[in-house]
Amino acid sequence: MDDDFDDSQEVLEDKILDELSDELMSVSELADRLDTRRDFLAGYLECMKDQDKLEKMEVGKAHVYQVKD
Repeated sequence: MDDDFDDSQEVLEDKILDELSDELMSVSELADRLDTRRDFLAGYLECMKDQDKLEKMEVGKAHVYQVKD
């Protein structure tokens, strides 16, 4: 069962990196594109940021993410 969980995490991470490789995107925009809950995705993006995979910026009231160089 853990292998299935690990695989689904890799798939989600790959989708996130793919979407963010082309443009900056807010949590809400990305959640809509990936058809997932915003609150879940916000936490996931923070974890990816902590792993130095993403950069986070504030644009107005929105937090936007991009793939870290």
